[in-house]
Parts: sequence; structure tokens; C-alpha cells
Amino acid sequence: MNKQLLMITLFFALTVAHPVAHALALAEVKLNSSLNQPLDATIELVSTNAAELDSLNISVSRLADQVMGLYRWPHLKVEVIRPEQGRSYLKISSKDAVHEPIVEFLLELDWSNGQIKREYSLLINPQ
Repeated sequence: MNKQLLMITLFFALTVAHPVAHALALAEVKLNSSLNQPLDATIELVSTNAAELDSLNISVSRLADQVMGLYRWPHLKVEVIRPEQGRSYLKISSKDAVHEPIVEFLLELDWSNGQIKREYSLLINPQ
């Protein structure tokens, strides 16, 4: 009888008191600009906490197929926006106007407990 009680107690302890693991994740990109304008896009950061955001290191690079062409790839700036209310997000912008309808880049995020590498392809509307 004691063995059964021990097994039931152990079962409940493992299923009820399991640690919750949240990791930083990226939502889909939202494009806020058109062709021949400076790039303005946002990517929502999902499941973040203050420690992850404090240790976040971000780099952005172009993909190989754009390096070979004559197209002048825009210099992208990525910054973390931490509003007082609402979710944090990445703001991706360029100083110069984007003249090609497709912009592809690799976004790399490193923080104290992990890393993410994600490719993005933006199809920019000429409007």
C-alpha cells in the first residue's frame, strides 16, 4: 500500500510541479513601407523576459545571392523596442530607400540561454 501511495504522490509531483520553460521566439515580419522608401519592418518578440532582452545580441546579414549581383543592398539597422505596455519587438529599418522588390536577410539572435537564426524574404509592394 505504501508503494502505491508513493507512486501516486510521485506522479502528481512530476506532472503538476514541472518547471515551465519559455524561450525567446520570433513572430512573422510586418512590413510597413513600400518600394522606393526606406525599409520599415517589425518582428514581434514572443515569450521573452527581461533577462533575455538584456543579454540579447542581434546581427543581420545579407544572403549569398544578393552579394553576387550589382544591386546595392541596403544597410539594415535592427533595434529592440521595449514598450511599457505590450510586447517587445524588433524594428528593422534602413537609412536609404529600397529600390528592389525583394529583400532577403538572415537575422541572428544570441542571448544568455540560446540562439535563433532565421531567414526573412520581404516582397515589397510598389504601391
